[in-house]
Amino acid sequence: MPRLRSIFCMASRLALIFSSSFPSLANTALDDPLPRQADKPLEAITDVDTFYGSVEVEPGVRLRTLISRPSSIDKPMHPLLFTQWVSCGSVELSPGAGGMLGMLARESNLALVRVDRAGAGDSQGPACDKLDYDTEVAHYISAFEELLKDERIDASKVYVFGQSLGSTTAPLVASALQNKGYNIEAAMVQGGGALTHLERMINFERFYLERRPTAIPRAEIHEQMTQRIIFQTEYLAKGRHPDEIAKDSSAMQAIRNDVRGLDKDNQYGRPFTWHQQAAQQNFLAAWESLNSKVLVIFNEFDQFETQHGHQIIVDTVNRKSPGTAKLIVQEKMGHSSWLYDSMEQAYADEGGERYSDVTGRALVDWLGSIMK
Repeated sequence: MPRLRSIFCMASRLALIFSSSFPSLANTALDDPLPRQADKPLEAITDVDTFYGSVEVEPGVRLRTLISRPSSIDKPMHPLLFTQWVSCGSVELSPGAGGMLGMLARESNLALVRVDRAGAGDSQGPACDKLDYDTEVAHYISAFEELLKDERIDASKVYVFGQSLGSTTAPLVASALQNKGYNIEAAMVQGGGALTHLERMINFERFYLERRPTAIPRAEIHEQMTQRIIFQTEYLAKGRHPDEIAKDSSAMQAIRNDVRGLDKDNQYGRPFTWHQQAAQQNFLAAWESLNSKVLVIFNEFDQFETQHGHQIIVDTVNRKSPGTAKLIVQEKMGHSSWLYDSMEQAYADEGGERYSDVTGRALVDWLGSIMK
């Protein structure tokens, strides 16, 4: 059973002020046995208090936790549980306004609750790039379940938000917590739909062929996609190692060398088993199981995901409970909420302007509308 550290680092507002004004003194406010893994100041977000703690999710695996709320509030708040993107970086925010997550911590009227995955940030345990999908989800569930007992949290209503890859873990975490008796008031996602992981990765290949700078003649895409579908099916649905698939034929060898994000021993920085386990998850069933309000945000120039993958969440939820789910389409915005002039510019990651506050405002406004 996970155990939450009884003492949280930076538990007072005074400590936060000191860490913000004097970055070199930030670590002196820590009063938690989990050591800092980097020589950097504690998170200092404008008008937000952040409380650092840790939770043991299994023997030898202790994860860094962060609970953030407006500095003006000193009472328990309903939690907004955050599940993050695919890359293994920390969920700690840079000093200042804090972007979209900082806005949520300041203006959502909820306590923003985050957990660093094993091996990321201060968290202990296996390296994040060795972590499989099932374990990642289990860690989220265990950590959040313990954090919902924290004195700063009013767990009578629970909100969940997943971004990018976190849009797939969010419904799984929400469904598991609902099964444990928690009232999931709302679930929100941006940048990830409810297609199977196999479909998602096949779509990645389609986009790669159509949009990459070195253009593939359109007449060749049909055969390329046929081969890539075979490769992805063997890899994700049947659980074979990419190197073994490459031995099947020269065509499979060529595909193995060109699948987007596929390296020697990982794909997009996560092990092959991570993707194979993700391919076994029924995301749509998790969404259908929820008894909560749902917001889905799709960015028009998303470099990876499809609008259909987002729309099916809304359609599934509304078929069960009409009017419960809403889709927002943000025009000309890419996966990470940057604004671009065209899809081609977005895919090449050329130019663009950060507009994450637009996504943050959409989330805050929708939350305000359902809390009335």
